Amino acid sequence: MDAIKKKMQGMKLEKDNAMDRALLCEQQARDANARAEKASILAEEEARALQKKIQTIENDLDQTQEALMQVNAKLEEKDKALQNVSTLCNTRFSKIEQVPTLVIVWNKEKEKEVDLR
Repeated sequence: MDAIKKKMQGMKLEKDNAMDRALLCEQQARDANARAEKASILAEEEARALQKKIQTIENDLDQTQEALMQVNAKLEEKDKALQNVSTLCNTRFSKIEQVPTLVIVWNKEKEKEVDLR
């Protein structure tokens, strides 16, 4: 009978130890789940913050591209104006270069007129 009592006490002690380990594991599982939930919430907040930052950067990019298009359009206008002025200057310079020749021709014609008189 003592052997049975000792066996039952040993089994009770094993059961108590198993229950303690089960309670400890359950508590550890609850703690791990709480940490995982917090990490999930933090990750979602970080994802929202990053999404907001991406949206801001995309808006900035759109504004910058629009400004670039406007500047390029103005640059094209200025380039056309420069080409027009350059053509006009070249035309005028070529006429100016012809002036000495025209003066010589004019002088020769005047000399001929004077000789004919």
